[in-house]
Amino acid sequence: MERWICPIGNPKPSPCVRGPGRPEGGDEALPSPLPRLRGRSRLPSVQSPPTFGFLLDIDGVLVRGHQVIPAAREAFRRLVDPQGQLWVPVVFVTNVGNILQCSKAQELSALLGFQVEPDQVILSHSPMKLFSQHHDKRMLVSGQGPLVENARALGFKHVVTVDELRAAFPVLDMVDLQRRPKTTPLPRNDFPAIEGVLLLGEPVRWETSLQLIMDILLSDGNPGTGLAMAPYPHLPVLASNTDLLWMAEAKMPRFGHGTFLLCLEAIYRKVTGRELCYTGLMGKPSLLTYQYAEGLLARQAARRGWAAPIRSLYAVG
Repeated sequence: MERWICPIGNPKPSPCVRGPGRPEGGDEALPSPLPRLRGRSRLPSVQSPPTFGFLLDIDGVLVRGHQVIPAAREAFRRLVDPQGQLWVPVVFVTNVGNILQCSKAQELSALLGFQVEPDQVILSHSPMKLFSQHHDKRMLVSGQGPLVENARALGFKHVVTVDELRAAFPVLDMVDLQRRPKTTPLPRNDFPAIEGVLLLGEPVRWETSLQLIMDILLSDGNPGTGLAMAPYPHLPVLASNTDLLWMAEAKMPRFGHGTFLLCLEAIYRKVTGRELCYTGLMGKPSLLTYQYAEGLLARQAARRGWAAPIRSLYAVG
């Protein structure tokens, strides 16, 4: 596929990515500008199946807060036929990860005024569906919102939340004096080992999540026992959304999940003297997310009966 990509942003450099995460060299980008669409003369007719698709950034491009940006509404008047069907395959991408894919599709449908299907929406962690080799493992999941539902929708069958791990091993979380156990519980040896870590988005209690994730990595998934020496390579870590900062209603940027990842990387490096390695690192503007979008666009075109191959992907952000 020929790619004409308008980069959404600069990816946060990762100290280590292994497996099918973002490869060396960063995202592909071509300097050629995107063509302007003037009326429907540039859009394919029924007799001319589209050979390109759009990857559209949601945050700050189509929608700001809960308001549609006026220019975005006008653009979709040109992209949608009188029956509410898109003239070309389109996927919507966001670094939000604390919502279900179907809920985000419903939200976009209400804002944009036409039906957006769940498989047209890419959340920050959606490409984790590609990591099927880890779907049967017992994974610790960090973030907020419908964590278990999202993890299962991604294909992971056995997930443990940070709160569940904390409940099983209450002496691991010691920062907040009000949450410390009043008595020392009996040690547990019946808790199945954790086999990997899913970082779906920024958690609420950073100190708890950072401590328990480190405990899992340093103990090879057995936080009740501990090890004399931390294993390396460590357990698989899949992470999404590397945004260091993001803009909200405040005048200055707010911490994003990239800041949480930076904290985890720095702690791991300081404690072990080694680099934290991601088995997969995804979310816009990673190459992995663009590659995942290609598959969605191709399936969308096939569902509409468009036989021509999709040769170009235009990322707008």
